[in-house]
Amino acid sequence: MSTQKQKEYERIANEIQEKYKAKMTRLREDMEAKRKQEIAKIEAKKNKRIEELKAKHDNKYQEIHDYYNDITRLNMDMISTLRADFKNEKSREAQANREKMIKHAENDMIVKPLEHVKKEIA
Repeated sequence: MSTQKQKEYERIANEIQEKYKAKMTRLREDMEAKRKQEIAKIEAKKNKRIEELKAKHDNKYQEIHDYYNDITRLNMDMISTLRADFKNEKSREAQANREKMIKHAENDMIVKPLEHVKKEIA
């Protein structure tokens, strides 16, 4: 009977061992699933943050790009305006020189006869 009891205890011990092995396997699988779920959640959060930062940086880059394009456009407009003003000023100066030459010629036409008359009188 002692061998029968021993076999019975061994069987019970094996059943308990198998039961706890199965329980440990299920527990490990559950913990692994939870770990994978947590990792997936963290990865999703990280990827969302990365996308937010990319969008923010893209917006900031676009703002900077637009700002410098506006400055360039403004400078080009200013250069065009200054060139036009310079051409206008040059043409006004040329016109003033022509008028000066005309007035000088008219003055000479008046002064020379006067000088001639003064010489004759003297």
